[in-house]
Amino acid sequence: MEWWVTLFIIIGMLVVFFLSGLPVAFAFLLLNIAGTLIWMGGIDKLYLVAATVESNIGSFSLAAVPLFIFMGELMFESGIAERMVNAVGKWIGRLPGSLSLVAVAAGVLFAMMSGSGMSGVAVLGSTLVPEMRARGYSYEMSLGPIMGAGGLAIIIPPSMLIVVLGSLAQISVGKLLIAGIIPGLLLASLYAAYILLRAGFQPRLAPPFAPANVTWGDRIRSLLQILPLSLIVFLVLGLIFLGVATPSEAAASGVLGAFILAIIYRGLTWKVMKGSIIETLKVTSMVMMIIMGSSLFSSLLAYTGASHELVKLATSLPVHPLVVVVAMQLVLIFLGMLMDGISMLMITVPIYFPIIMALGFDPIWFGIMMMVNIEMGGISPPFGLYLFVVKGLTPDISMTKIILAGMPFFAMGVLAIVIMLFAPPVVTWLPNIMGR
Repeated sequence: MEWWVTLFIIIGMLVVFFLSGLPVAFAFLLLNIAGTLIWMGGIDKLYLVAATVESNIGSFSLAAVPLFIFMGELMFESGIAERMVNAVGKWIGRLPGSLSLVAVAAGVLFAMMSGSGMSGVAVLGSTLVPEMRARGYSYEMSLGPIMGAGGLAIIIPPSMLIVVLGSLAQISVGKLLIAGIIPGLLLASLYAAYILLRAGFQPRLAPPFAPANVTWGDRIRSLLQILPLSLIVFLVLGLIFLGVATPSEAAASGVLGAFILAIIYRGLTWKVMKGSIIETLKVTSMVMMIIMGSSLFSSLLAYTGASHELVKLATSLPVHPLVVVVAMQLVLIFLGMLMDGISMLMITVPIYFPIIMALGFDPIWFGIMMMVNIEMGGISPPFGLYLFVVKGLTPDISMTKIILAGMPFFAMGVLAIVIMLFAPPVVTWLPNIMGR
């Protein structure tokens, strides 16, 4: 059987399982079992499924996933995130689109403490949207910035998805995490530039907002209130950058820092602990089940020869290698309209990264571009997850308006990818100097 026929059958089976309504984890698991029976030696080789799952789930780097999730849940449940948003609001008041800019600045800070884009959208939306609407902000300048800024947690470390990507692609998780810093700040800067320009030309869409009776003393006190948050940043990003700790060790340090901050802010209660643990278990179980279900996918592609032949095809095409990279990004944009980020990683990483390595590109550079693309997928119609989070927060606003509000921020994501495509040091500079 020709390799492309085999690949078509494998992808076709996966699509059928998805369309049948099976959970992603079970769809991959069923595909793996069927693939083992058909191509890898029959029923006698089914032990490979269990062995591969055990090998992948037992990876030390994946220990960072539940720890990063728990750290973010502690910050959210204890009310620290809301304090942060309120403090930022006291500093940005008289600029055009000030509350939209607050959303972007708070999104960056929240991203440095939580690895979940959905949590970021939920926190910013529940905190800022009521105030924005009360101040006369249009749906474009309230909902769009919330979705864009909340999704920054996918790119700016500690990002749960970056840990998953590094584990699947077998590249340095620490370098991937550090590589996300500048692109994340770049994307936030593009968001802020768009808000300032749009609000400057159309001030009625986003009236300036200065909190009543806010003095410079209030601003300084608010800054001092959130200054301890730098502890989290150092314990996670600082330790990884200095080469002192692995991502998993840094994640454990971050959890310890989150406990300390929750105690300092008097937000650590049994209710907070219970809520954080339950949510962490839910999200971690989902992530690990998907990884278990997809862990044999790359082995299946390699065994059938599909991966090897795809690499040969990509490297022999009579086009510039960047054209292949652009084509991959376009496929990711399409997938982002239909599925969540983890599912996108499960399908594309085993196919994409052998090709990227064969073409001689830096896998860290390509991985971060994938993360930006996945962040864009959160606001892509018809199934972007952030669209549904915002719809739940604003049930009186139509889904059409929510989608339109997100499109300018989707466009900023495309611009960020173009910048990284032609200026790789935006991604690679920090990881190249870390640990020195």
